[in-house]
Amino acid sequence: MAALCRLRQCHSTGIAISHFHTSSRASAKLHYKMLVVGGGTGGISMSARMKRMMGAENVAVVEPSEMHYYQPIWTLVGAGAKTLTSSGRSTASVMPSGVKWVKSKVQEINPDTNTVRTDDGNEITYEYLIVALGLQIHFEKIKGLPEGFEHPKIGSNYSVQTVEKTWKALQDFKEGNAVFTFPNTPVKCAGAPQKIMYLADAYLRK
Repeated sequence: MAALCRLRQCHSTGIAISHFHTSSRASAKLHYKMLVVGGGTGGISMSARMKRMMGAENVAVVEPSEMHYYQPIWTLVGAGAKTLTSSGRSTASVMPSGVKWVKSKVQEINPDTNTVRTDDGNEITYEYLIVALGLQIHFEKIKGLPEGFEHPKIGSNYSVQTVEKTWKALQDFKEGNAVFTFPNTPVKCAGAPQKIMYLADAYLRK
């Protein structure tokens, strides 16, 4: 969970919250006591928790996507133990009831004025802010990888577009050596490279 400047990390809950109070509430189009930016697993979980603490009418979630994916399942999809369909649900179905869903992208966060501006030009003010925007995957940082995805035996469990290729490549593997790498830098879900190795080993033993 990322936190922007002047946001304090609460170690007991893992929530990044702002302690600045709005001074421009009268001119704002929308105002919420708790604003959550990002409607992935982290954002949805925290909005449900904040609903119980503050009441649904005081909580809003900014999330543009109509589809919500539970990404930890993708390792199992890559190993054939789960289907890609099982990892996705409509965002409407996972949004806590009564919580306001703002279907927009976050364009700018200004902690000095407690304001979030969305890509459709709206401004939302808040008393507390949780930033759960997730990560962007930059496959192009690995030389040759974007082009490599055109090859039938190259896939990735980190993307909804490429995870099913992992399972197809595993099924097509008939002989030879399978090499699994583990980066020595911080990565998204560091356990994933190990899990697919264990799952692949189990599949090949069968």
